[in-house]
Amino acid sequence: MAGTQAFWIGAARGRDGAEPGSAQERYGEELRRWRHAFEAVDGEPAAGGVTLDPLHFALGAWEVATRPVAEHAYVRRHPRVLDAACHRPEEVPGLLAVVELAAPLAFPLPQGWSSWQRQEPTYVPPPYERPTALSTLELRVPLPVGRLPTPTHARAAGLPNLDDAQASLEALLAELNAVVNPFLHELEEADPAR
Repeated sequence: MAGTQAFWIGAARGRDGAEPGSAQERYGEELRRWRHAFEAVDGEPAAGGVTLDPLHFALGAWEVATRPVAEHAYVRRHPRVLDAACHRPEEVPGLLAVVELAAPLAFPLPQGWSSWQRQEPTYVPPPYERPTALSTLELRVPLPVGRLPTPTHARAAGLPNLDDAQASLEALLAELNAVVNPFLHELEEADPAR
């Protein structure tokens, strides 16, 4: 269990039960498969065809790290985090994170109704044949782009550097956790069924 940590890198704390480095190696393999997410566009600075734009690179690192790889995504998340997306909105410059959390209802349910059920590693709704009321909390957060590290170089022509991807991902997770963790703490305190 992650406590009230919203996001973490699976290999960073040995939470995945795998040998050290194996999750990072899988992430490196996925970076190679998804190299198109790091292709420089629209006159961005580049090295070996790989973007050196901090925001574009961080979004690529996020996309690859949050995809399910084998059994687990490289970035793990708290059971209450139902969905998390980071993107560059067209209408404003910068980075927008949208995180959806399973939340307890603010009122008691009528007899026979169900709500979120805790099934490791997440919260799930009851089966469809039961009357169900689900409450979620959606956080839409502009994140500061200035704290994202600038990628240094391509690993090879067209291949993102794993160290740069790791640094971008860690910076993005730090920003997300700073925003989401206080909400998770409050939700966990407010939910007697946790």
